[in-house]
Amino acid sequence: MLSALDSGQSAIADYMAATTPDVMADMGSRSLGSASYGPDLSQLTGYAGNGEDTFDNLWSSVLRGKQWVAKGYDAATALTMIESDMEKRMRSILSDTARTSSLLTARSLASTARYIRALTPPSCGRCVVLAGTDSGRTAFERHPRCDCIAVWSTDESVLATHYTSAGDYLNSLDDDDLADALGSKANARAYRDGADVSQLVNAYRRSGDVRAAQLYGTRVKYTTEGTTKHAAAYRRMKKAGYVKEHVRMGYKYWRTDRPRLMPETIYQLSGDDHAEALRLLRNYGWIL
Repeated sequence: MLSALDSGQSAIADYMAATTPDVMADMGSRSLGSASYGPDLSQLTGYAGNGEDTFDNLWSSVLRGKQWVAKGYDAATALTMIESDMEKRMRSILSDTARTSSLLTARSLASTARYIRALTPPSCGRCVVLAGTDSGRTAFERHPRCDCIAVWSTDESVLATHYTSAGDYLNSLDDDDLADALGSKANARAYRDGADVSQLVNAYRRSGDVRAAQLYGTRVKYTTEGTTKHAAAYRRMKKAGYVKEHVRMGYKYWRTDRPRLMPETIYQLSGDDHAEALRLLRNYGWIL
């Protein structure tokens, strides 16, 4: 397994080094010239992104498996957990190798090289809204199992599967995949109707932000995201006359006491009246 991982690291390091000049040219870099130094990519093989030996990194999965057995899990369950944890670690190792190789190559061509985030579909909503963002000279953070990359290539096979624009990616999806990316079929419909993707995704930013309740005899879904005084959705709700009172949120924030209806409830209340649905999507700050 370690031999296969070493081979994978070596192959991906070489590939990223070969395609990075095209990446930079495609992203608008000028006067690249020749490399000022030649990185020794072989030094990346056998090490994780934190500098730890890959054997020690993967062995941590085994140690965790022993801990699970000590807690009372049976051997089969522990082995499944080890496999899942080890897979996550190997994916991270390969992603870190790719990013480091592209970094070394880019800096050898231009000391001012900067990171641009690209998607590797299928992608989750929180990654979609970050597609194409510039993270400067520091690599962007990734959640567990995230397969976003920090480069772009003119290689046709890569261009066909990577996106640096949230809109380009979402517009390429069918209705089912769009619903998976944005959290629900109603959110996908709202996006097709012009809703802002950041508003849709950020509604789920914190656990418990999207809730269900009985309101005026109707079961509704609402979110508390975007209801503080400085939020765009709050301003839309206030302009529409929905804001009546305010309640304290934490130490220094105030939010409206009225729920911000989710698209699912908006479409439910609007029925077949599409114009009314669009009006409510604007009033609740989904369409900006």
